[in-house]
Amino acid sequence: MSDTKRRKSLLAAHSVALHVQVVAPVPPSSVTVTCQAFSPEQPNVDVNFHRDRNGVQQLAEALGVVATTRPHSKTDPQLYTEATAEVAGIPVSVWTLEDAPEMDGAA
Repeated sequence: MSDTKRRKSLLAAHSVALHVQVVAPVPPSSVTVTCQAFSPEQPNVDVNFHRDRNGVQQLAEALGVVATTRPHSKTDPQLYTEATAEVAGIPVSVWTLEDAPEMDGAA
């Protein structure tokens, strides 16, 4: 793929990243645009809210999708909240990772 086409993909993803920041009720901690050389027609936008599940849920609602929360993994009880949307044909991943809730009576 030519550099011109890859640049076009990157600019489209940056436009989506800007849109996401404008519609986000809570400003995200970081927004990253990626367009790998091996998949230049598949840019994506990654939006992180530092330990802010509410921020993820509010942005998900603004984008018309649902956020889900689950343990990060079988061995990591931290809570991982994520939502995936598509904006102007570009995938947008919105997420946060929070400490696991403390268990009552745990030593």
